[in-house]
Amino acid sequence: MLGRGKFFGPVFLFFLALALMAAHAQNPQGPASLANRWPMAILGPISQALNYVADGVGSWWTRYFALASAQETNLRLRQTLTRYRQQLVELKETQYANERLASLLKLKEALPEETLAARIVAWDPGPWSQVALIDVGYADGVKMEAAVISPLGLVGRVAQLSAAQAKVLLVTDRASGVDAVIQRNRVNVLVTGLGPGRLELQYAPKAEDIRLGDLVVSSGLDGLFPPGQAIGVISLVDKAGLGPFLRAELRSTVEFSGLREVLVIKDPPKALDWTTLGHEALSLFPKRGSAK
Repeated sequence: MLGRGKFFGPVFLFFLALALMAAHAQNPQGPASLANRWPMAILGPISQALNYVADGVGSWWTRYFALASAQETNLRLRQTLTRYRQQLVELKETQYANERLASLLKLKEALPEETLAARIVAWDPGPWSQVALIDVGYADGVKMEAAVISPLGLVGRVAQLSAAQAKVLLVTDRASGVDAVIQRNRVNVLVTGLGPGRLELQYAPKAEDIRLGDLVVSSGLDGLFPPGQAIGVISLVDKAGLGPFLRAELRSTVEFSGLREVLVIKDPPKALDWTTLGHEALSLFPKRGSAK
């Protein structure tokens, strides 16, 4: 019962105030009695408070829906931006691939030998060996010791074969060796690997004119690599040590970290038959005492 009294008391006062206001409206010219003034005094602040609350709630809902709409718009914009960025990455990758393939095709057309395009599918992660795995094998006509080249120069030679894949020993591997010449003066040298991106000259006499920046190319005399393929640029020359040979290092012309496609030469050049060549050379000179 006490709860009902607390509820109906304010309600009764509210309706009483409304009745008094209605009576005042019927006689607006009468004196402003206490009965005419106190309903307005009570209902005025209540009305203002209710209006303030209603305005606040309406403003809060407006801001809430505006914020929700802005968040949804931002989410859509972020998704669109992410999609466009991915498309830009894909377009750039396509552009780079087209440029690499165009260079490879140009090299293929310039070579007299029959070649086979291949893609590098894996690298040997070992710190000492320099090996790449390509996606062609003996089923595609690849042979052991076949030379592998790129538009920037020599890559290596086939060291292991399966039907569909081949392991390529890179020229930078310590077990690799290439007969080469200094392009500027045709000095014959032997190039071996030193590790990632590095090579060195072997048995180069100190008397030879070898300079920093000299380009070293394959000679073709080893019967493995075609002649005239770039190998590296001389980056160090040291003639201070003991012995008849200088120390020289090269920086490979091939950027192996960015290498993706290569050419495999299916029919490598044949090594010179030095025995036959020696007999043919001797035949050019008459034996002593035979000339009259």
